[in-house]
Amino acid sequence: MTTIQKQDWHHSGSGCCSPVGTCCLSWWCPCILYGKTRHRSKNDGNMGSYSCCNSSCMAFCGLACLGLSFILPMMNRGDVRAKYHLKGNGCGDCMCACCCTPCDLTQQDKEVTYREESKGLLQQQPGKEGGMYYAQQPQQPHFHH
Repeated sequence: MTTIQKQDWHHSGSGCCSPVGTCCLSWWCPCILYGKTRHRSKNDGNMGSYSCCNSSCMAFCGLACLGLSFILPMMNRGDVRAKYHLKGNGCGDCMCACCCTPCDLTQQDKEVTYREESKGLLQQQPGKEGGMYYAQQPQQPHFHH
């Protein structure tokens, strides 16, 4: 059995003021940022079918109406840690989500974006033009005795 080494987060939680658009979204429309991050993570970076008004966004709004908006980001943080083998634990997830949900959402969005884009770069081969193929060998003449 192999043990996977846990990695540090590429983006820190204290860098939540950039990019400015993500920062503003995390403070004024956190449900949209949560839904976007969740979609990107669950679809391996494919944003083709993304809609800003998705089920994750609506669930966030519903819990926010009850004063429990930190629950989904806390759970998603655990999912992000597990998917990308990042350091941390449930207690830290809870503290990040409860103490500053906008900063937590920004960090998660930047981390998921970074990890998914990095996976795409690793799968590309520089200079690859097409699939491997074999040239047809010329037919040897058949001799009859």
